[in-house]
Amino acid sequence: MIVKDVVTILDNLYPIENASEFDIGKIGLTIGDENIKLKKILLALDLTEEVANEAINLNANLIITHHPFIFNPITKIMFTSKIGRILNLMFKHQISLYSIHTNLDVGINGVNDTLANILGLENIAGKNERDSFLRTGFITKQTLGEFAEYVKRSFNLKGVRVAGDLNKQIEKVGIVGGSGSFEIYNAINENCDCLITGEVKLHHAQDALFHNLCMIEVNHGVEKFVLKSIQVELEKRLEGKIQAHISKINTDPLVFL
Repeated sequence: MIVKDVVTILDNLYPIENASEFDIGKIGLTIGDENIKLKKILLALDLTEEVANEAINLNANLIITHHPFIFNPITKIMFTSKIGRILNLMFKHQISLYSIHTNLDVGINGVNDTLANILGLENIAGKNERDSFLRTGFITKQTLGEFAEYVKRSFNLKGVRVAGDLNKQIEKVGIVGGSGSFEIYNAINENCDCLITGEVKLHHAQDALFHNLCMIEVNHGVEKFVLKSIQVELEKRLEGKIQAHISKINTDPLVFL
């Protein structure tokens, strides 16, 4: 089996044409050689130096990430820079990189489907197509404060930020993994009581409250739960011929104290 075999599987599972326009050219196989014999696979949110070394120690020569490694043009590569050190490891050990970004966000059993399922939402709705990030569903009616605690436990977080009256009754919720506060307007149109996402901008929170939409801000890194979904899909199709490992490296440096 070669790298190209897994590339074909991933291209079929999460079509590149479903990625947002800003992702085109930055996802898919962006480092490596699709004709190299595949040894093992490592799944991670990001390609960092620690993740590259983890792959080397596992003897994995394909890293699959959610976030693209080369997102903006690189005009200079120094051996001692962050990017230079990572690329040196990738080239030296002949490790390929495949990234699945917004096409994974919107994909079947992708980021947002996975997060909605973890929360146990009922009657989940949302489209598996380009730029359709929002997933909505229903919970047993409870206060915003109670639901925020449930979200925190479900995603194994030390804390969350909340906008809204903690005593407000919540029943219909929306969720978007990563930085998704731009989806407040779709959540409002869907009559959601609360939107869960990461990296909420101040003016988005203010607009949400004006329209009676509460918000719960979670770490961007909760997207990591999708790695298990990818692992399951790969194991089905690889039939045990190649091992796919989930990285143990936490690439989200932000923590609650």
